[in-house]
Amino acid sequence: QEPLVPSFAQQRLWFLAQLDEASTNYHIPLVLRLHGALERSAWQRSLDRLFARHEALRSIFVAPEGKPRVELLPLDAGLPVLEHDLKGRADAQAALLELCQEEARTPFDLSRGPLIRGRLIDMSDEEHVFLLTQ
Repeated sequence: QEPLVPSFAQQRLWFLAQLDEASTNYHIPLVLRLHGALERSAWQRSLDRLFARHEALRSIFVAPEGKPRVELLPLDAGLPVLEHDLKGRADAQAALLELCQEEARTPFDLSRGPLIRGRLIDMSDEEHVFLLTQ
């Protein structure tokens, strides 16, 4: 329940974020192509359980007196996933590329979190692209 002392790596991340809040240098992106029908509720529950299980994914950094501390988002916060529907669009591949670039350019707010986010992009009923950035 108490705020945690950040590790040296977390302190470095926080410090660098203070220097350049818009930096995306430490983003770790992942792109997965999902083929077949997607059971969205089961998929989201799985992501939410993964998020709840790992404290590192739920960590945020607060610095009320200029000294960073780690706090954890609630277990039931859930992994945020934006959804995009590109089905039937003639420019679907270009729109997909733009969404990938937008995701890569979007900084994280270390004080609000979470430090991981996803985007699910429907290309068709049987093809989806999942972007996961941490």
